[in-house]
Amino acid sequence: MIRKIKGIINKLNTTEIIIQTGNLFFESIPTYRILKNCKENEEYTFDAFLDINEWNISLYLFYDDLERSMFVNLKKVSKLGAKSALKILQNADAENIATMISANDTNGLSKLPGIGKKTAERIANELKNKFDSLISSENNSKLNDALDALEALGFERNKIYSVLKNMDMENLPLENIITQALKKLW
Repeated sequence: MIRKIKGIINKLNTTEIIIQTGNLFFESIPTYRILKNCKENEEYTFDAFLDINEWNISLYLFYDDLERSMFVNLKKVSKLGAKSALKILQNADAENIATMISANDTNGLSKLPGIGKKTAERIANELKNKFDSLISSENNSKLNDALDALEALGFERNKIYSVLKNMDMENLPLENIITQALKKLW
């Protein structure tokens, strides 16, 4: 079982990553965090998942264990396979996806590529308790209200999550959360 892979990135773009380990070259689709945090010609250690089925052998690379865990859990959702799970992780940060799942944010999940309303509901229902440690239940309401308000103003949901995850949701009233988020988004 492959859990980690260490190598030098030879090529990195939005459609593929080629990593060299010794004399072997592996091709994979980069996730959001790999695209955001990695550079070509540098050495990294990635979390990995080897998927073998009757049609294909695929090696999936992840920036960290959270991304790998998210991939494995998304892959287990009924009617959602490895390629769909990876497509989701290529377009959104794993922490943001976990927050959406914990907050039962089917609206946000349905905006991810290849995810409709029914699939978003299935993801939220089947994974609802898997990532609760990332967000407290008392802050779910504030988070959803702030997301809806900021999205109504035209901001991208993924960017809103990035701003809100660094804020003290517990000790601030909703109005202050929105005001502070607006300052960071503009």
